[in-house]
Amino acid sequence: MRKRLFIGVVASLIILSFSGTVVSALTIGHVTGNAACFSQQRVMEAMEKLCKEKYHWTLYTADAKGSSSALADQIENYIARGVDVVTVAMADLRACKEAIKTAERAGVPIYAIDSGYVPGIMVDVTSNNYVIGAKMGAYLADRLGHKGKIVSIGMNQHHGVRKRRETLDPVLKENPEIKLLGHFDVRYESFYEDARRAMEDYLTRYGNEIDAVWCGWDDLADAAAKAIMERGFTRKDMFIVGADGHPHAYRHIRNPEDPFVATVAQKFSYFASITLELIDKIEVKGVSPDKVIPKGHRIYVDTPLIDPTNVPPEGKLPWPYPWEK
Repeated sequence: MRKRLFIGVVASLIILSFSGTVVSALTIGHVTGNAACFSQQRVMEAMEKLCKEKYHWTLYTADAKGSSSALADQIENYIARGVDVVTVAMADLRACKEAIKTAERAGVPIYAIDSGYVPGIMVDVTSNNYVIGAKMGAYLADRLGHKGKIVSIGMNQHHGVRKRRETLDPVLKENPEIKLLGHFDVRYESFYEDARRAMEDYLTRYGNEIDAVWCGWDDLADAAAKAIMERGFTRKDMFIVGADGHPHAYRHIRNPEDPFVATVAQKFSYFASITLELIDKIEVKGVSPDKVIPKGHRIYVDTPLIDPTNVPPEGKLPWPYPWEK
């Protein structure tokens, strides 16, 4: 009798332990839009470090390499493998409606990082790209003295870059003496090569008529800067404004001859840390999503503008990493 009672109590405890809807040891499937982008490498690095060292979760990673169809397939593959959560970084979720529906049916939540919000996902943790664009445009106009000729290089496939570019138009409208000579959109799968060729073409067509270059993010600015310097131009001839705040951008900015002079810095490691904190609260601790996620389903992280007056020294960022706090 005592033996049967003991077995019953143990069985009840086991049932209670596993009957909840939250778990402590998660498996996350992470898809990055294109790992060739340094921003996505920084998010991936933070995801891997925090999952391993802080949360002790299993993290699988995949790279869509700029392909929307590959992105959707990778989300579907993770769901088929039985992951607990899917995270998606720097991708166009508008092309993944069916994969998102599959995740909803399977009860697998999707958390986005700088991918824009679409119905069916939990949240998008990002920077306010309209704010980034406004800072870029205002800095460009101020440094030009509100007159001059510019070119721009962007990419229509990423929501953030589109928004940044859209905010340049009202700046140009308010500054009619700034003339846009041309705009070029790179392809996601070949962004660096496209940006370099676009800048070389601009230089062939306009030469030192160009006073400034607007670049949608730092990798494009890096390509443009190299093309400009190879033609013998320096910061005195024309300048570049970018966005992201990568270490290579700071190296450009520290060089007084380099045309790349400013970037609006994003805290990519914090995109990862905030996303994982949300996953921990909601999926592990059972906190209601409406207690920690705003109604707009977006969480914005601050973005300082960095130029020669406040650029950090070599090997440093303008802020500590999340794991250093």
